Amino acid sequence: MFEKSVAGTLWYWWRQSGVFAVLRAVYRWFRNAWQYSLIRRMLVHVSRIQEKYEASLFARIMNAVLGGISAALGLFFGWFARINAGSLNERVFRRIFSGSFILRFESLFGIFVAAMFLFPHDYWNNSFALVGAVAFLALYLCVCGARGEKPLSPARLGLPMMLFAIVCFGSLAFSYDFHDSVRILLLLIAAFLLCYISAASVRDRRSLMTVLGFIYFAVLLTACYALVQRVLGVRVSSSFTDLHANRGVPGRVFATMDNPNNYAEFLVMMTPLAAVWAVKVRAKLRTLPLSPFLCCGLALPMLAMVMTYSRSGWISVALAFAILFYYGDKRWIPLLLLACVLAIPFLPNSIVVRLTSMVSGEDSSSRFRVYIWQGIFLLLLDHGLTGIGLGPGSFAVVYKQYARSRATIGVPHSHMLWTEMLVETGVLGLITSLWMFLGIVRRSAVGAARSPKGVRRLALCACLGALIGISVTFFVEYVWFYPRDMFAFFIVCGLAIGLLNAPEEAFPEEHAPLAA
Repeated sequence: MFEKSVAGTLWYWWRQSGVFAVLRAVYRWFRNAWQYSLIRRMLVHVSRIQEKYEASLFARIMNAVLGGISAALGLFFGWFARINAGSLNERVFRRIFSGSFILRFESLFGIFVAAMFLFPHDYWNNSFALVGAVAFLALYLCVCGARGEKPLSPARLGLPMMLFAIVCFGSLAFSYDFHDSVRILLLLIAAFLLCYISAASVRDRRSLMTVLGFIYFAVLLTACYALVQRVLGVRVSSSFTDLHANRGVPGRVFATMDNPNNYAEFLVMMTPLAAVWAVKVRAKLRTLPLSPFLCCGLALPMLAMVMTYSRSGWISVALAFAILFYYGDKRWIPLLLLACVLAIPFLPNSIVVRLTSMVSGEDSSSRFRVYIWQGIFLLLLDHGLTGIGLGPGSFAVVYKQYARSRATIGVPHSHMLWTEMLVETGVLGLITSLWMFLGIVRRSAVGAARSPKGVRRLALCACLGALIGISVTFFVEYVWFYPRDMFAFFIVCGLAIGLLNAPEEAFPEEHAPLAA
């Protein structure tokens, strides 16, 4: 018996010792202090502001407008079904709104999301996203009308997101390049619509897994694209790498994006979601489950991430998966840490050089950012209250007066998301954008902690990991400068909101571990 063994005896002595009693008392004090602390109440409480916002006249008007449009479409479809009863038109109509895998709303949206990121940069146009977002909003209202359902309340996206959108509109009054600010505002509108559509597309386990499945294949195919780039050869560019401080570092892959950092940011936000689908999918090849093979497929985007040589991307994706594993199955964390330690002697020299360049002080990109931020500080002294307007056009007009070196005069942004919000939209823009981000992170963390083990909890953990992971990059890059990364961010936010709003009974409880 364990109690009679040497280990049992030592454990008994330890439990009876004074040291253990002191440690237990200290632990209980901190536990009770945390349990009844103001910080914990702030983190886990249900927002009364949000409740009042959802019950406000403004929220009711938005609901009435969307509900009215949906109801009108429902009457039209009812009329169309009656006059075409028994015809081919009616059968096609019912097929579209009831039907097959391809014609389901979440399938069409998943195809659109995958196509958005698979388009090569040279062929992509940001207007595609705006047109697609408006089209999917119209399609969603049509589906709700045909099924007699109420559309998702826009207020569910949260008061901070609405306030941030209002501030973005208001920033046009202070713009130094009005036409460029309107262009960026349209892209932000597309991002807000994609967030709403993402939230609306997640109603149950099937709809969630459909969207995540398309995200998985988008991540996998872009990784294959990156591997082909590596095989064919990528030119080493001084625009992406300090050639002096990074000797031996090969050309950095960028797949379908504009540059390696943009691609790394996409992988940080989307790979955790792809991992959830790979783990939880129930597909089989005859009697052989596909999940283990799909999990092995995640090695490709991880390899692609390494080949981007994005230092902030490496840190961000490691943090994202650490959070996913922490909430999903903590038993894997020691094994992963051990694997990382054992892998150090086998790292290629180029990766070691890239890692050491972060602390050596020789990398010019780090100094370049410091020069930019020095000028940004002076700019904010004059324009920090109201901002200078959205977009690189206004930034180009104003920043050149404050640049601290000739090399930084032509930079398009401040290389940090939060300073960029302050520069473009002023104090209100920074407050509302931070409130929006931290609110979604808080709600996702509380939702994940309270959910039973299963796909809903794991998907919330993936969203939480993606958001916290990319927040590291926020401090060294203006992630939203590349619109497809901004769209990816708001899609992740939308999926988190959709999961929080969906009823728990729509996600049957599961007890499979993370790496089942």
